[in-house]
Amino acid sequence: MNCIVIDDEKTARVIIKTLCNEIQDLNLVEEFSDAIEAIKYLNENKIDLIFLDIHMPAFSGVDFIKTLKNPPKVIFTTTDAKYAIEAFEFDFIVDYLLKPLELPRFKKAINKAQKSIL
Repeated sequence: MNCIVIDDEKTARVIIKTLCNEIQDLNLVEEFSDAIEAIKYLNENKIDLIFLDIHMPAFSGVDFIKTLKNPPKVIFTTTDAKYAIEAFEFDFIVDYLLKPLELPRFKKAINKAQKSIL
């Protein structure tokens, strides 16, 4: 399963990359600190899953998903629980992970994503 991470915090991207390396068949192909650059990438590349932060400068994760025409599956990774209900209004949202991320919960989210893609 090919995935990308979109998060303005470098530390968060490193943590997600490290967790992805722990999951067999999960391939982190690109990371972005900016949602606009990610949109450009998604217009030219097929991805199965996005790890997406909600709070980013100039363009929130919620605004980002509203721009996607054929969205892949999305797992929100955020420090803010208040958008969880709104996030699940979208069929392609697989899970909502609160930071700090831990491997057992991360694996559970990946299992959900894999089942929803099949």
